[in-house]
Amino acid sequence: MTSAADRDLAEWDAEIEAAFFPRKTNGRPDRQPAPAKRKKKGEPFVQVPLWWIEAAAKDIGSPATLVLIELLYAAWKAKSSTFPLPNGRLKALGVSREIKRRILHDLERRPVILVERSKGRAPRVTLVGL
Repeated sequence: MTSAADRDLAEWDAEIEAAFFPRKTNGRPDRQPAPAKRKKKGEPFVQVPLWWIEAAAKDIGSPATLVLIELLYAAWKAKSSTFPLPNGRLKALGVSREIKRRILHDLERRPVILVERSKGRAPRVTLVGL
């Protein structure tokens, strides 16, 4: 059996707990908190280490794959769908400027990308649809 003093302490504890640890009730004290909303599923997405894609693209002899991956990486790094694409990193991956030029023209015809060219400068690429 509980005494009046025990009940008073229990009520006081409940009041303190309610004040410091409020519960989300969706505006209705008789309900449980609302479940967290799930994100809507979008397009399928995959995260792959760059070294793995580079190794696979080199093994199958696909410089176009290397350029595509570099386009996505450069956009992510720039935090923008428009970015410069210099030759340096592609050259380190074994893609010449001529192959880069040809692949950019092919992608531009589809139209997957837009390219702004200036003499003596790296082309500025804009990814379309991302």
